[in-house]
Amino acid sequence: MSGGKTGIKYLDRAQTAQFFSVITDPRDRALFATIYHYGLRASEATLLRLEDVDLARRRIFVHRLKGGHSGERPLFKSTARALRKYQEDRQLTGPALFTGRQGGLTRERIHQLFKRYAQKAGLPSSFTVRCLRHSIATHLLEAGQGIEFVQDHLGHVNIQNTLIYARLTDRRREEVYRQLEESPEIVKV
Repeated sequence: MSGGKTGIKYLDRAQTAQFFSVITDPRDRALFATIYHYGLRASEATLLRLEDVDLARRRIFVHRLKGGHSGERPLFKSTARALRKYQEDRQLTGPALFTGRQGGLTRERIHQLFKRYAQKAGLPSSFTVRCLRHSIATHLLEAGQGIEFVQDHLGHVNIQNTLIYARLTDRRREEVYRQLEESPEIVKV
């Protein structure tokens, strides 16, 4: 289990890949790809409407809660593919993007689906949908993105809410130290 000293649980890249490998339903794959790639809370996923996704322009409008910054974002290619497959698989007619038998998926149903797939993937039972939000933040930092980008990506108003992710990984810190060692601006003693 990933997380370490901060107490925040997140899936490492292998666990994330394992989680997605067990999801064959087009709706659920699109749902969790969107949650992961955009760092959505389950309740934010329930706010997504068909009109929020523009596959032709590869854009998505993300609605943030808790005072976060909502806005339009580029669609990841893999998320766009998953959303296209989902839309081709189902006749979507209602306002909600992610639907079940009785309308838009609820927060509770999203949590149930996550638990089912996490168990099928052999992930620890302590993982929740929120772990996907923590995972993308950590993965973005590991990919070399700055804390300001992660703040914007998660819709955080206060950077203090984002800084916790900077403590999750030493990988980025080690990369910076290697760059500093080679910098002519640092005196070698």
